[in-house]
Amino acid sequence: MKQIIRKAFKSRLNPNSDQVQKMVEFAGANRFVWNKALAMNLFRLEQKQPLLWYNELSFWLKLWKSSEDYGFLKTVHSQPLQQALKNLEKAFKDGFDKKQPLKRIPKFKKKGLSDSFRYPQGFKLEQESAKCSCLKSVG
Repeated sequence: MKQIIRKAFKSRLNPNSDQVQKMVEFAGANRFVWNKALAMNLFRLEQKQPLLWYNELSFWLKLWKSSEDYGFLKTVHSQPLQQALKNLEKAFKDGFDKKQPLKRIPKFKKKGLSDSFRYPQGFKLEQESAKCSCLKSVG
């Protein structure tokens, strides 16, 4: 049997003010997408309709990004937004899983409490004299 060795790296980011602003925008867009998709699914639950899963929600994400009202989503890389939808799908699946001891319906995210985003792939850290100074998306 082949042994798999997994490695993890922990880095401290020291972003400048422009990079901090971008990260705040990314986190806000992620929170918006999560809350918008959650609201749609909670409404569907109230109406006794089936939930929208990742594939349907990613279709809605494309519509939101192309709309005038939610055009600010265009400024954010698609991977973190798609990851937010995947996380929501997992949260719903866990919420309805009878094997989960702490099952519950997902909740809305509030500013400041859940300001995060995740790039599942395709990023690199640029280093300036041994300090990680910025996070850049690839692709």
